[in-house]
Amino acid sequence: MVKLPAEMLAAIVEQSSDAIIASTLDGTITLWNAGAERIYGYSAGEALGRHLSEFILPGRVAALDASLAKLAAGQHVQLDEVPRAHRDGTAVLVSVLVSPIRDEHGRVVAVAATERDITDQKRRETESARAARLAGLGQLAGGIAHDFNNLLAIILNYADFLAEEVSGEGAHDLARIRDAADRARSLTGQLLLFAKREPTQVAVVELNEVVTEAGELLSRTIGAQIELVCRPCAGRIPVLANRGRLDQILLNLVINARDAMPDGGVVMLATELAEICADGPLPPGRYARLEVSDTGTGMTAEVRDRLFEPFFTTKPADRGTGLGLSTVHGIIEEVGGHIGVDSTPGIGTTFRILLPLANDPADPPTCPGPDEDHLGHGELVAVIEDEDAVRDLVVRILREHGYRTVAASRDPGTDLDVALLISDVELRDGSGPAVAERLRAVHPGLPVLFMSGYHEVDTAEPVLRKPFTAAELLAAVAGVLPAKYTLSQ
Repeated sequence: MVKLPAEMLAAIVEQSSDAIIASTLDGTITLWNAGAERIYGYSAGEALGRHLSEFILPGRVAALDASLAKLAAGQHVQLDEVPRAHRDGTAVLVSVLVSPIRDEHGRVVAVAATERDITDQKRRETESARAARLAGLGQLAGGIAHDFNNLLAIILNYADFLAEEVSGEGAHDLARIRDAADRARSLTGQLLLFAKREPTQVAVVELNEVVTEAGELLSRTIGAQIELVCRPCAGRIPVLANRGRLDQILLNLVINARDAMPDGGVVMLATELAEICADGPLPPGRYARLEVSDTGTGMTAEVRDRLFEPFFTTKPADRGTGLGLSTVHGIIEEVGGHIGVDSTPGIGTTFRILLPLANDPADPPTCPGPDEDHLGHGELVAVIEDEDAVRDLVVRILREHGYRTVAASRDPGTDLDVALLISDVELRDGSGPAVAERLRAVHPGLPVLFMSGYHEVDTAEPVLRKPFTAAELLAAVAGVLPAKYTLSQ
């Protein structure tokens, strides 16, 4: 065996990126290399001659004594994950391998430890596990949203069918049902956005209306000890945003405020118009400002500076993913807005959100009815859908607007001579694209329109997103059918 010179051994120990620490059997430190200085923040001059227990967490002293006893008996000690602390208080996670040191007679006279900083490695592993868990949740959310979109297509359209036959109080009740279905449609869109991370669809939204309705809902769910106060400003504040995403922002911020007030308190939602100057966080101009403030525990400057980082949370692991505020931040930035926060420990926190104003339309948008140009002229349409109620709905809409139909729940074979194929993308016994491919082998150029409750579909053909209204279905059909079918009838 080649024996290295003492100077070389000393250089190797000193230049190691791991902490190499030697001590007597009673725990007095005799060696503290540069790696130990970096990991723990204490210089060799400060550490030498002191006891090991001064550099570990108080709760680890008993484990240290047990390890020293094992080492004195000639055993090795290996610990995969040991919590430690840097001099500045930062948590450090290390792996530890400690060996007994023997003299020329074989007696154990000291111990030597190699300690490796695995803090970043463990953080990456944790984030990877969280990402995998979120991916699984995304798949689950997408499946749930797909099923809900089938149900919502039925609710929306049959409510429209009834609206043509009902008047008075019944019509008002149906309008409430349809409004609730539209809100549910937006919520399932959020699930699909979470599952697939698709771009947000924005529209003109009345901010005061969003805050008032959210306040009514959240005040019943955040607990009796929390008072929720809404103070919308006078007049209308039209903003360019996504209604479902605004609800999501308010839900996240109000829930965070509730959690910061375990003994109760006040949450306030307020809106106003704000003028931003040249040195503001956004280009100069007028913006809508939404404030969410609480009388909770507040937060330190260190927490505030990391508040919008993904996976950063001050909540226990089983109560928070660290994604709520980072999602809020992303939503606001995506529509050209800005979010800031002021907080004082023991006093409370205020989030201030700026959103771009939109031109306020003179009349609120209404649900369009079927366009005269979208009516059929006897074209035969094949409808393939394995959800019976959705298939019956599509068939009814088409027949009531001038089309003939042939319907099936699975692949109908290649004998159909039709002007258009409408098929769900996902079928129990196959897929819509596979059905289209087989039919086109016999009928080249057959127009195809797919339906799907998922937002992300791998096809170049037109896709009608569920849930859809009668007007949306008819417009999609008219857009797919070539002129030769409509003009020749």
